[in-house]
Amino acid sequence: MDIKKFRDILFQRAKEEGFTDYEIYFVNGDSFRVSIYEGEIDQYSVNTDIGLSFRGLFDGKMGYSYTEILDDEALEMLIKSAKENALAIEDEDVEIIYGEKNTYSNVDSYNEELEKVDASKKIDLAMKLEKEAKEQSDKVKSIDDCVVASGKGERYISNSKGLDLSHISNMVYALVSAVVEEDGKVNTAYSFKATYDFNEIDTKRLAEEAVTKALSYMGAQSVPTGKYGVIVKNDVMADILETFSGIFSAYSVQKELSLLKGKLKTKIASDIVTLIDDPLMEKGLASIPFDDEGVATYTKAVIGEGILNTYLYNLKTAKKDGVESTGNASKASYASPIGTSPSNFYIKPGNNDIDELKKLLGKGLLITEVQGLHSGANTVSGDFSLGAKGFLIKNGLIERPVEQITIAGNFYKILLDIVDLGSDLKFGIPSGSSCFGSPSVIVKEMSVAGK
Repeated sequence: MDIKKFRDILFQRAKEEGFTDYEIYFVNGDSFRVSIYEGEIDQYSVNTDIGLSFRGLFDGKMGYSYTEILDDEALEMLIKSAKENALAIEDEDVEIIYGEKNTYSNVDSYNEELEKVDASKKIDLAMKLEKEAKEQSDKVKSIDDCVVASGKGERYISNSKGLDLSHISNMVYALVSAVVEEDGKVNTAYSFKATYDFNEIDTKRLAEEAVTKALSYMGAQSVPTGKYGVIVKNDVMADILETFSGIFSAYSVQKELSLLKGKLKTKIASDIVTLIDDPLMEKGLASIPFDDEGVATYTKAVIGEGILNTYLYNLKTAKKDGVESTGNASKASYASPIGTSPSNFYIKPGNNDIDELKKLLGKGLLITEVQGLHSGANTVSGDFSLGAKGFLIKNGLIERPVEQITIAGNFYKILLDIVDLGSDLKFGIPSGSSCFGSPSVIVKEMSVAGK
């Protein structure tokens, strides 16, 4: 059944059954992924994701129900399940269906040309990427990961308060991981590109980046345990930011899962740190005109020159704090509850390239890779202990590669201890409805366990 016809019948039935306000959230997406190993297709998948969630206020409580099929049977099931769900709820927090008049920004997240790129071209690109990585050096032992993936997604929100919104987006990314060997010593490194434009993927550049990085670790040794000034490379800092991004959610603050409670309008970071949530970023891979409750999005400095300006809110958490939603409501899937997440979330870059950062550091460590972010980080306290690789810096220059070290610190303290920022802002591959970015940063001091 057509989605709008389905909606009309569903809303009529909801009204008849006593729901006072009601809403549908519909997603229609598809994804493609191919991985190559030794010139052959190793894994191949094409998936379609279609689903609808219905929620409605019944007897003052919000009931939820879900379906993947739009037919007459689903209509009755949605009404029945949502009513039963509402009657079973004991949570006293009031949920809201949004219906305020908003002006929505024009956000272009969809490239029609990308949809014209067929599966064979994506497979050919992956094959070429693996081949070019192997050709970079006779020290390349294998390519342990070579992937090209793409996705398209459409969101549609409509409710009894007059909201009727839709947005479509797509993207493609390529990733290659190279294993090199010299004198029995093996090292691995990867490179990736995520974009709206298939033609922006330069396989030769990706291959060269991955292999060059892997080779640069050859001859790596540990360093003595101690305190070091550290440059955290852009992609590593972006990963760390992603790991701890939940501390900026009002939900986490209200549940005392963040140490930022009571810190609004106070200094929580270095004066040079500005942390931006930008859902309207041009060519941003997480750009959206409205959030998953239909609230218009806008660009905001969560941290502005070291000061915590705001938490990230959805309607429910905003009502609890007596403020407006920041347009950060999100659903992990059509059947997930409404949570909160950032969009294009990044530390504002400075003016120094990586060589200038090395000179500014003088001596210390350049951290280019970490392991164990999921297991070695406490997202409430901010503490982390991570295996790391990188380079020893002396007199502003790289002296040698470093491995078998563990860096330990605290995310809250890192924000305060950032003393310089690079100009090399880099974003990772989108995760859910978010994409995280950072320039390389100099952190005044970190604990390093080595030999």
